[in-house]
Amino acid sequence: MIINISTDPAERLMIWLVTGITFLILFVYSVIWIKFKMKIPVFKSVPLEKVMAMENEMYYIIRKRRKLCR
Repeated sequence: MIINISTDPAERLMIWLVTGITFLILFVYSVIWIKFKMKIPVFKSVPLEKVMAMENEMYYIIRKRRKLCR
């Protein structure tokens, strides 16, 4: 389905271009968010316990009190 997205080459190129630009914008936004808002290294693995702790609403309250995030 992805390969045969359109029979018109110009239209297919435009669809791929818009999709690529969208993914690029989302990637840049997520890197900035992780690095500056969450203050976590971008490409470092996170232990499962920490991921599970992020589900708790107290996790972000404690991080704010300790000034680990804004």
